[in-house]
Amino acid sequence: MAGGGDVRAVRCGVVLLLLLAFPALAQVTWPTTKQTVGEVSDLLRLMGAIAPSSGVDGEPVHSAGELLRFYRERDYRPAWMDTNGVYLETADVVELLRRAPMEGLPADRYHVTGIENRLALADDVVQLAQLDLLLTDAFLTYAREVRLGRVAPRDVDPKWRIQRQKFDAVAALEAALAQHTVVESLDAMAPPHDGYKRLRVALARYRAVERRGGWPEIKAGKTALKAGVRDPRVPALRWHMVATGDLRDDEARDENLFDDDLDKAVRHFQERHGLEIDGVIGEGTRKAMNTPLAERIRQIELNMERWRWLPRDFPARYLMVNMAGYELQIVENGLPIREMRVVVGRDQRQTPSMQTRVHALVINPYWFVPETVLREDLLPALQKDKGLLSRLNLKVLSSIKGNGTEVDAATIDWKRFDPKAPFPYTLRQDPGPTNALGRLKFLLENSPAIYLHDTPDTGTFARRTRALSSGCIRLEEPLALAQYLLGGDWDQAKIEAVMAEGKPQQVELPEPLPIFLIYWTAWVNELNELHFREDVYGRDTRLAEAAGEGNGTR
Repeated sequence: MAGGGDVRAVRCGVVLLLLLAFPALAQVTWPTTKQTVGEVSDLLRLMGAIAPSSGVDGEPVHSAGELLRFYRERDYRPAWMDTNGVYLETADVVELLRRAPMEGLPADRYHVTGIENRLALADDVVQLAQLDLLLTDAFLTYAREVRLGRVAPRDVDPKWRIQRQKFDAVAALEAALAQHTVVESLDAMAPPHDGYKRLRVALARYRAVERRGGWPEIKAGKTALKAGVRDPRVPALRWHMVATGDLRDDEARDENLFDDDLDKAVRHFQERHGLEIDGVIGEGTRKAMNTPLAERIRQIELNMERWRWLPRDFPARYLMVNMAGYELQIVENGLPIREMRVVVGRDQRQTPSMQTRVHALVINPYWFVPETVLREDLLPALQKDKGLLSRLNLKVLSSIKGNGTEVDAATIDWKRFDPKAPFPYTLRQDPGPTNALGRLKFLLENSPAIYLHDTPDTGTFARRTRALSSGCIRLEEPLALAQYLLGGDWDQAKIEAVMAEGKPQQVELPEPLPIFLIYWTAWVNELNELHFREDVYGRDTRLAEAAGEGNGTR
């Protein structure tokens, strides 16, 4: 990769670097002949054929198909050495792979020890061939996994509807070797998003807390811990709040007093964990505080993995719904300009992760009862109470497509219908104050069954846990969102005037707006506050299992 006297200087430099990084390399003799490289090439041809099934001297190969393609395309020529020796980049590549845990990835998956051991035996052609294979597999595997993720999204979320980015690890390696930018190429693979970078910083901070011994358990007691109380448990609580960053420990204190600063710290902790903000160490707060540090670290790692599943480039304007956080954000140029609470699907009817666009809204919408709600909720209820139809202002239409004539509900024998069998009618709720969709419905492209909407049941937004719907997303401030999306002369007065007419009216947006429905159980906001939420859909558990790391990915 270099020539003449400069090569010899470079090789001397790499020897010095490797000796400093790995003292075990003191006996290295670098290959300097075409014969050595030729022998390594012959071994690569042989080893490359058997590596996918048997590994490399016992080490498993994680990118077998790409590995074979890479070497075939270069006629099994070594990738990491030439007649002047092992390439300079090798030492830096090993050091970068050693830092994989900073990205929430396990360093031992990328052959760090195996590469180091073979660098120490670099005068043996067998070891050199194995070294080449392990370096190549390490690059291909790390590049793919830090960029796209260790787990395919649909392995843990079958309804995942966000298109994955295209990436060719072989082409990336070939380009990096040709341009002498192997380390730079690997270093640029991680997601470029601020949300990912902030989680990476949080991961490093929590690992530092772990190295210092973690945080103490907050024990139950007969007296509630709250402001003004003196209790022997307060020092442990204070220590915990300092460890989590909710309290600054920079001045002398009355050790056993739950003072105002500690009260503020506890309230900040509760806000970060989506708990009731009352400053009292109740059962829910104590449970959150006693969550093992290793579990919180795992939670950060799993959400870093989710960032890898997303597009590398977000549009300038978009909506982001965090299902686990029960929140919608309007985002412009990477920063949220408005936030509102939402209600999402219950565990049995989960809101899917998806990427689409809001293209229209309906003022005074009809509600056509979805098949799942009809079969599982309404029909069993109607078989017990015929009067439910009139109380809910529901009409029966003759067509299952919702465009038939109205049928007299009194003529229908509801008990003859099997909830598991096809239902021959459509139930429709007319616009009005009790309509399940409220006064506004926001339509998503290619997603007729999932939409955003208003709701008459506004009391649910005060709940801490808001996984309550049948899959659609209820909005706390639908009118504000409608004004933002429509723009122009569609101010609040105009929208309310159309509402007052009581007739359905669909309005196409002047420009469809991208929307992402995502599941974050850990994130860091723009104020660098680390938030955690409960795994309401169990997706963290499934993701950890799919990664083969029930206790984390370290």
